[in-house]
Amino acid sequence: MTVTLLAWTGLAHAEWTADALLKALAERPAGQSRYTETKTSALLKEPLESSGTLRYKKPAFLEKHVQIPFEEILTVDGERMTWEKPAAQKKHTMALRDYPVVWGFIESMRATLNGDAKTLQRFYKVRLDGDERQWVLVLLPSDSGMAQFIRVIRISGSKARLDTVEIEETSGDRSFMALREETM
Repeated sequence: MTVTLLAWTGLAHAEWTADALLKALAERPAGQSRYTETKTSALLKEPLESSGTLRYKKPAFLEKHVQIPFEEILTVDGERMTWEKPAAQKKHTMALRDYPVVWGFIESMRATLNGDAKTLQRFYKVRLDGDERQWVLVLLPSDSGMAQFIRVIRISGSKARLDTVEIEETSGDRSFMALREETM
């Protein structure tokens, strides 16, 4: 009787856990968002504002295309990362395995979008706060090398949509990215 009453009143629902969130994210094969990012640093007189697009496609493609204040493209496809600055005709490709801290940082976003709990747990202690309507995935570096640079990464959203990515560095520098999903 209690279960029937809860179901009838709309109060019955599956528990929202990190596994449930990652499963929901894993069901999305691709996505594209417009983003605005604000970086604050002790080395900067004022925050650095940038904007562009962020694209993801399963299983391992992630691209951050900065369009303002300058063009820069960071592409991760499988185990390789390519950085391009078209105006300067510069391009550099590297193997992620050769740069463990960069690899771990990339996986905070890529493994989250992929719903890959195993990879996330390889680099981070993972905690989920909130519920399905408004959640925050808290990633604390478990790798000592990465923990020297990153204090915490917070990814927030609703259901299977990411809304913000906040990165706190051990130096006190911060980055805050707001995402607005686009249809592809």
